[in-house]
Amino acid sequence: MRREKNLNRQKKKTKTGKTLGGLLLALIVIGMLGVFLTYNLNRGEKNLENWDRYAIIGKNNIIVVYEDKLAVKIPYDVQVDKETTIKKLVDSKNYKMVIDSINNFLPEKVENYKVVRYSDIALNVKNARNIPEMVIDNKKYILTSGTQSLFSDLYGGDLKGSTNLVVDILNANGVGGYARKTGENLKNKLSLTYTAANYEKNTEYSLIEINEISKENIENVLANVNEKYFKIKEDTGMPTLASVVLVLGREKDIDFKIEIKGTSAAAKSVLKDLEASGYRNLSLKEESKNLDKSVIEYNKEDYYTALKITKKLNITNMLENNSLNNRINILID
Repeated sequence: MRREKNLNRQKKKTKTGKTLGGLLLALIVIGMLGVFLTYNLNRGEKNLENWDRYAIIGKNNIIVVYEDKLAVKIPYDVQVDKETTIKKLVDSKNYKMVIDSINNFLPEKVENYKVVRYSDIALNVKNARNIPEMVIDNKKYILTSGTQSLFSDLYGGDLKGSTNLVVDILNANGVGGYARKTGENLKNKLSLTYTAANYEKNTEYSLIEINEISKENIENVLANVNEKYFKIKEDTGMPTLASVVLVLGREKDIDFKIEIKGTSAAAKSVLKDLEASGYRNLSLKEESKNLDKSVIEYNKEDYYTALKITKKLNITNMLENNSLNNRINILID
């Protein structure tokens, strides 16, 4: 009986020892986590001091800071597209996607960011601005054409090397990053401002919506994009005050014919030139035309498709023919 009592005492001591050991281990782990979090918080604050440009992802908004000159506040209830708000992206904790999304709307991009939830960070900047907004169907969107004026404080005027031309580029071909890549190319060549986003669905044709842009500017824009088959669209469904909206389609299995008519060697040369440039569904009909000059016939919705071809072939005469359906005729003298 005495031996059983001793055994029970030993078991209790062992159990108590294990409990105390577990508590001690837990306290050590908590202490280490505290040190780790404190270190990272201090490290994060140090990063803010070292970065020239960065985004602070806070509890209710994002603040984008440009040196000591400008801070731009972006609320969480602003739409990235028709279905997604900035808050939805932040809640997913995919912060790289958050930064990429806001960069689509900002003339000047940022890469560095810090997530701050429960403390305030003092911003020592000369100017603080709210991102310009517009409301469509009870949803808030960033007014892309208004973002440029924000940076007059940053640069003491318009963006360096920039024109007033604003282009919205929507990706409808399913290739990741394609709209951004196209926008950077246009920005480098034409010194314009662009925003890049995904279109609501993938399309074969490319689309173009004209708001306010000169003939010369639109020709320059189209000359510097790879797409060939642009149809005019009255309303892309995207809220914007951009000068022009480009929806870049796949253009692979497109149902569009280009018919070349003529009997001269020049007609055969046109066929070869367009084939080499990647145009599809080409045909040559040996029909004699009594023309003073070569002419390109087009349906009015295909005007910019025809325009790109005229620039390629150096044919200046264009004739609207709305009886054509998904077809362009090239009449060679």
